Amino acid sequence: MTTESMPKTVIWWGIAIALAGGFLIAAAPYALSAWWAVNTAEWSAAVVVVEIILAIARTTLAPLGAALIAAGLVMVYVDRRLRGDRIADRPHRWRFPSAEEVER
Repeated sequence: MTTESMPKTVIWWGIAIALAGGFLIAAAPYALSAWWAVNTAEWSAAVVVVEIILAIARTTLAPLGAALIAAGLVMVYVDRRLRGDRIADRPHRWRFPSAEEVER
């Protein structure tokens, strides 16, 4: 992965992770109850473990995807600013004032 393709890759990963998180939020409870029939204590314990894992995934995947999309957009913006296509796009660099400027 090069620095030119990194923002696009991060944005696409963010979209995929956000969609996966949205799918888990919408479909995981129904799929789990349709797939497993809890009829013993052992299966009940397995369902609890899978429910905990799915709850953690549902909680973290959608915000992680949104954060990756935002990070990719920030990388595109910063890259354009640092490239300086136009004079107005160049970054405004802050510098420490010299000793003469401070004494005034």
